[in-house]
Amino acid sequence: MLGYDAAMPVSDHLAFPLLRAFGQLEYQLKRRPAFLRADGRGNAMVAWRTVQDAVVALPPADFLARMSAPMMDKVLGGARNRPKVQVVEEVGGRRKARFVVRDLDPSNARALVEAARRVRNNLFHGGKEDPGEQPFDGDDDEWAQAALDVAQALLDLVDRGAFGPVEP
Repeated sequence: MLGYDAAMPVSDHLAFPLLRAFGQLEYQLKRRPAFLRADGRGNAMVAWRTVQDAVVALPPADFLARMSAPMMDKVLGGARNRPKVQVVEEVGGRRKARFVVRDLDPSNARALVEAARRVRNNLFHGGKEDPGEQPFDGDDDEWAQAALDVAQALLDLVDRGAFGPVEP
């Protein structure tokens, strides 16, 4: 198992490919000016809102139709507010990281990208979570597989040139 505790028991056969896929995806997206932004200190970041806008603009066959029905139900079913997001709150004059429920975007395409990023973030930063606060509801491997499916679909779009040209 990847991570420092049992709070995020995603199997290695999913965790490593998911982190690798997101690493490749973020590298490729940063090579496209439309998807590149700077944080407050000038560090290169992916402009995820712009990526979500681009995914929404795609024909359904290029992205949404590639997602399996069970995966769509896992991510978009129910209250559409999973996985949880880690936030900082002030408790007794001290800062504390805690997982909270936050709604996904009403657009299915945006919500899939957003949920996949949450899974990636929760997995990558999972060693920092309280074992009593699960960011996922249900089987963590199912969430990891859903996020991997989204990342691979986005990587395929990038590879096919359907996601903006690379700047020379």
